[in-house]
Amino acid sequence: MEESMKRVSIALVAALLASTSAYAADPGISDTEIKIGDVNIMTGPASFIGRAVAVGSKIAAGEINEAGGVNGRKITIVTEDDGYVPARSFQALTKLLEVDEIFALNGTSGTANVLAMMPLIEENNLPTVVTTAPNELVYKPVRPSVFTIGASYADAFYAQLKYIHENSEKENAVYGVIRQDDDFGAAIEEGYDRAVKEFGVKDGIRLRFKKGTSNFSAEMAQMKEAGVNVLANGGIIAGAANILSEARKLSLDLDVAAVWSEDMPPSVNLSAPAGYPYLVADYIALSGPAIDAFLEKAKKYATDEEIGAINRYTYVTYVGLKSLAEAMGQCGKDLTRACTIEKLKALKNFETGGISAPISFDNEKQLSGTALAVYQLDPEAKTFKALTDFVQY
Repeated sequence: MEESMKRVSIALVAALLASTSAYAADPGISDTEIKIGDVNIMTGPASFIGRAVAVGSKIAAGEINEAGGVNGRKITIVTEDDGYVPARSFQALTKLLEVDEIFALNGTSGTANVLAMMPLIEENNLPTVVTTAPNELVYKPVRPSVFTIGASYADAFYAQLKYIHENSEKENAVYGVIRQDDDFGAAIEEGYDRAVKEFGVKDGIRLRFKKGTSNFSAEMAQMKEAGVNVLANGGIIAGAANILSEARKLSLDLDVAAVWSEDMPPSVNLSAPAGYPYLVADYIALSGPAIDAFLEKAKKYATDEEIGAINRYTYVTYVGLKSLAEAMGQCGKDLTRACTIEKLKALKNFETGGISAPISFDNEKQLSGTALAVYQLDPEAKTFKALTDFVQY
């Protein structure tokens, strides 16, 4: 009888320990699954960004799961739409945390949207890889659980203007910048300012406009009057296209530097008719063997419609989830948010197959993928060719 009672006691203790362990486990993980959240722009005018992000997550998860998952656990992506509205981003992440009980976050909408979610990210010590908005406001100050992939807009414009300065055949170069009157635009002007000071070129004119402006006839007339022939175009998508269209109407002969959003097909379709072979600087490959291999791989995990939605945001989100999975995998079976964050902080030279420069978060900003390559648009073919390799600026 005594031996029987001892066995019962041991069994009860074991059951209690098991239930306590299960109760103490971080949300979003089971013996077979890891839930990764994604708050993104799935509706509205910018939904082509969110759809591209979703495809990147799907392809990365499919590839990881087919290879056995993360130490036997399969990744499940749970996506919430924020419509590019910061208040909705907060609500979406609240739902992902409280209802879906995600373990980590990958893919995070725009800068204001990430900042709106930041209190929840910090409160829950949520491992987060920011792949869509590498703005300095995201990593200054550094949040312990937040890791960012991408270069700054300032470095991107400096890289392009440096290429123009060293390779353009224009004599008597006169530089000009047009940018939004906000933090995004300020970052563009920071890169422009660095360039004109360092190169000693003529700073012709600096113009600002309110977000949502569509008519740039007055601004481009000012550019012409100032003699600008090197333009830092801080417009985005329709705005960038309208700026170039007005420049063409005025027969301006321009070398143009543009935001990396202008290498996406919807942007190219709007801007290419103006005929300018503008530059972009991007921390993601746009062409070459790495992209060819990725697109071939995509056929295995995505539909034809999803493949048609692929753009630069697909590639960077894919890289983000692969980096996150690498860190989680290093934790072994005892996966926790704390361990994942620790492994992300130590991640160094994680190879992305050439889609970006190797990923290293072992720095004070927890920022990686900052190397940029400069590309040039062929307006007729609507394709980009690489002018440089990935370079740190």
